[in-house]
Amino acid sequence: MNESMQKKGISRGFAQGWSSVVWGLSVALCFSISPIFIRHGLEILPSPLLGVTIGMVFSALGYGILLLLRRNHVVRSAISRSTMIYQLAAGVLVGLSTWARWFALDHAAVGVVLALGRLNVPVVILVSPFLLGQQLERVTPKVVLGALLIVTGSVLLALTG
Repeated sequence: MNESMQKKGISRGFAQGWSSVVWGLSVALCFSISPIFIRHGLEILPSPLLGVTIGMVFSALGYGILLLLRRNHVVRSAISRSTMIYQLAAGVLVGLSTWARWFALDHAAVGVVLALGRLNVPVVILVSPFLLGQQLERVTPKVVLGALLIVTGSVLLALTG
């Protein structure tokens, strides 16, 4: 592991090949199905914030159980102050985005919310090389083309949805 990766708290051992594709597609599947359940839940719940709270409680319980089961595999080492600041900032932003997503799903069509949510792709592509370094996050022409296709599709879906 090089010094740059150690300073940023990044471990080597990124999954490569089909196993990483399967995990990525699993994430996409879960994210694409969840708004349908959220939309139905919002018909019963009086507030999107209450729905987010219920979701966060179950997520925390799930993570707690996994942590308990895998506690012998957790690397216990000191966490740097900068890593902690990044993680706290990420947690706050994810919490706000989750609440905004639930609010949007309560007030707009699911297809429009999902399509516009994919506009996060260019933001990640622009910001990640600065945070992680260009040696870890290579923005290739294929990546840029993929992002352009995603944004184009998202805009078309939003305009026709």
